[in-house]
Amino acid sequence: MDVSTTTAEPIALDPRRSLIGLISEHRELAIQLAEHLDLLVIESDPLSGTSVLLSMTLDDADRPTLAIDARSTGDALDLAMAIATAAVTRLAPQAASWWNSTSTIDIEGLSLSHALAGQGVNLDDLRLGAGSGTEQLRHALELAAALSAGPALVAIDHLDDLLERLNAQASRELLGALRADHQRAGSVQQLLVGRTDGRLASALRDPGHPLYRAGPILRVRRPRPQRFIDDLAIGRAWTTVPDDVIAAAAELAAGAPAYVWRTLDAVTTSTGHPGARVLDAWRHLRQATEPATAQQFRLLASTHRAAPTVVCAIALGVGPYELPLNPKSVNDALTRMRARGQVFSPEKQRWAVSDPLLGAWAREHAPIWVYRHAHAG
Repeated sequence: MDVSTTTAEPIALDPRRSLIGLISEHRELAIQLAEHLDLLVIESDPLSGTSVLLSMTLDDADRPTLAIDARSTGDALDLAMAIATAAVTRLAPQAASWWNSTSTIDIEGLSLSHALAGQGVNLDDLRLGAGSGTEQLRHALELAAALSAGPALVAIDHLDDLLERLNAQASRELLGALRADHQRAGSVQQLLVGRTDGRLASALRDPGHPLYRAGPILRVRRPRPQRFIDDLAIGRAWTTVPDDVIAAAAELAAGAPAYVWRTLDAVTTSTGHPGARVLDAWRHLRQATEPATAQQFRLLASTHRAAPTVVCAIALGVGPYELPLNPKSVNDALTRMRARGQVFSPEKQRWAVSDPLLGAWAREHAPIWVYRHAHAG
């Protein structure tokens, strides 16, 4: 989609405003997809707006697309069933009622089963979740390819959420199954979305991994606040919010697009300094989400016992290794939190709390001795 020339929708409802801050990434993704690459990986920062970017780009794809959210899957078998269900629902809707029921007799189901039997795909096992997870994953991708009149695209978002729940061997086998299908003649095209330096992106850089150099990587960073203003040169028609109000919201939300627009939606039209009105809207958002944010902070301790303290330090601008803690504990906490998307490194030798609401909560509830380190000197 050429985002600069499409017909405008009613400004108050224009969904393209979500691309402000990510317009160049949207164009790059659209170009990559137009090349019909066999496999493309998106490596994205937490809360970077990648999921919305992906959804809006896939809406304009020139071929059948299956969008899978891996956050609700627990292993390779879950992922296989999610892909197969999406394939039947999207590409063979006449068989969807049979697929989603417990019935064992259905004309459309029998027809579909017979069509795939020659490829060794047992639809009942795939539909009911029986057998090896990696084997069924291959069968699910074969099913998607068989049901598509032309090359289909399977887009798996949040894949690192699934990979981190698996042990290293199971993660390797799952990615190996994706690579094996990627190399099969007539296979579907794959778009895999993971986190910055997550297991997915690391596999593509590891010479010993089956996924090594399987396809190009598109990097999507969390937009800096200034990007929202720069992108208004193209996206000004998509929102009536003044530049200074957008800039203030982007600073408070640390560039996280979803929070930027949630804050702007709550800004009142009353008179007063724009910065004050944005700050008031941000405070309302924090109050509305405070119970969930507090619970999110409490759960940090289950990641690592030092994680809550490390998050407080990062939120206050203190380097985590400056704390009077065992450096190994700090390193372990950072490694585990990064793998879970709780913290990320926006630039070399700098850490940030992924969720700006969690960062704001941590600043206000940090231990007093961490405050002292923040204000020392």
